Amino acid sequence: MKKTRLWRFLEIFPGALVWTGLITPVVLSFIWPTAVAIYILIFDIYWVFNALVMAYFTATSYRRMKKAQHTDFGRVLESLPQDDPLILDYNKVFQVVIFATFREEIETLLPSVESVTEAKWENKRQIIVLAGEERDRERLYRNGELLKQKFSNQLFDFIIVEHPDGILGEVRGKGAGCHFAGEKLTEYCLQKGIDEANVLVTVADADTRFQKQYFNAIANEFCINPNRHRRTYQPIPLYANNIWQAHPIPRLVAWGSSFWQMIEASRPWRMINFSTHSYSLKMLHEMDYWAVDVVNEDSRQFWRAYYAFDGDHQVVPIYLPVYMDAVFADDLKTTLVNQYLQKRRWAYGIEHFPYIITNAIQNKKVPIWDETFRILRLLKGTYDWSTASFYLLIVGWLPLIFSSSFRNTVLAVNIPFLTRFLLPIAWIGTVLSAYISLSFLPPRPENVKKSKYIYMILEWLIVPVTAILWGSLPALESQTRLMLGKYLTFWVTPKTVKK
Repeated sequence: MKKTRLWRFLEIFPGALVWTGLITPVVLSFIWPTAVAIYILIFDIYWVFNALVMAYFTATSYRRMKKAQHTDFGRVLESLPQDDPLILDYNKVFQVVIFATFREEIETLLPSVESVTEAKWENKRQIIVLAGEERDRERLYRNGELLKQKFSNQLFDFIIVEHPDGILGEVRGKGAGCHFAGEKLTEYCLQKGIDEANVLVTVADADTRFQKQYFNAIANEFCINPNRHRRTYQPIPLYANNIWQAHPIPRLVAWGSSFWQMIEASRPWRMINFSTHSYSLKMLHEMDYWAVDVVNEDSRQFWRAYYAFDGDHQVVPIYLPVYMDAVFADDLKTTLVNQYLQKRRWAYGIEHFPYIITNAIQNKKVPIWDETFRILRLLKGTYDWSTASFYLLIVGWLPLIFSSSFRNTVLAVNIPFLTRFLLPIAWIGTVLSAYISLSFLPPRPENVKKSKYIYMILEWLIVPVTAILWGSLPALESQTRLMLGKYLTFWVTPKTVKK
């Protein structure tokens, strides 16, 4: 695609902003260390306040998740009024799950598909679509036929879709494959006489396992909302399938990603699509399914819907977990590299910035204040992701290191005391996260000792290290690559099943 000058400028802007924010304190540490020290002190105070706010929202989502897990959403559906024209009859709703797969083996796919058939939803109103790639054809059909043979008699149908390779304008990735599967699903529903307005589509990775009440929960939200075709339903991802076997660093990164989604769920005005989520086929059809030319199709999907429907699109939090795999490989080095690459791909969501700004300029129907706040939050989130860990752990010490005259000032002498005062407050969120992580653990395998509970609590002490090496650094690389025009392609996190 030929890029306009505006588009290229917008690709450069986020990375340039981040690098300015990182380089400026280093330069000023030599010539104006007091300004740097004051800035970092203010930033530390802000971050402590932010940590307390995030702890509050984490706790809020935790309570709501516990309540949702003890709610019988089947009974909730049965109790819906039958004579209200604004409420859709849930007995008309079909649930479709699109499993996007590429190079995943049957050991990964089998429990995921099984979790759909074992969920508390009528199987004969369930359709599973196994969406694979032509360049992985042999594995796709081998796995697909095994799964179809095992589960097709329990479902309305099991469909295998092969996305052709090399279509002009497409990025090799999940978005292009899901787009093709979505088109095929619309054709299928038309042939079968199924109204696309009554079809709920959930897109999921191959390792996604569903909580038993998930489909009832999204059906309830779908049926009671008169504006149901302008809503996305977003569960809480818990990377817990293999959490007992995972290395401490991927385990901490996995919990961190889950807790961030919990925080966002309690602030639905900020939410955008992430990984597994659901919406109606009618809505998908109207917005032309998924983007085929981006790396991160899930977050782009929010913005595509937002502008396709002139700002009339919201993400509805579903306080139920879907379970996925933490990064795991056959050896430690590969595991850590894969974890870095996964975080780099997630951080590459800033690739949407030019798309958002150009649509903001062109679409005058979107409420300007809502749009402006969303764009500013995106920029701030990107900036914080890349810089916060460096500010907290490194930059604050630069004036003391580089300026001998500053070391003897009152401010310099008091910085360690102020830091010691603020640090324990900031750790409140970490302690809460450690507690919640234990409560969400799946049953302990028989070959794992009870002492590992203690080990899994103590590993939270290395959060500052993981925050830089598997947080800020991959985010910084993503933004730098976009800034320099060294574009990323879609990278599939390998799934290794622990024997």
